[in-house]
Amino acid sequence: MTMLKPQTALGVFALITLLLTGAAVGRVFGMSFGEALYLTGVLLVGLGWLGNRVLLRRCANPCKDQGV
Repeated sequence: MTMLKPQTALGVFALITLLLTGAAVGRVFGMSFGEALYLTGVLLVGLGWLGNRVLLRRCANPCKDQGV
């Protein structure tokens, strides 16, 4: 079996931690575990999409960042 790179292992750990934390917060608000886990996943995907969109827009317009 091949070894995972440290950044991959850390990323998987962070993702699982965020999913379980979101599910726990959802349970506090009275949702079922499945609903809370689903909504947390949707939220993480949405934030990832939004972050990627911002980064792509910033890379497409480098002149604005330099003040030219």
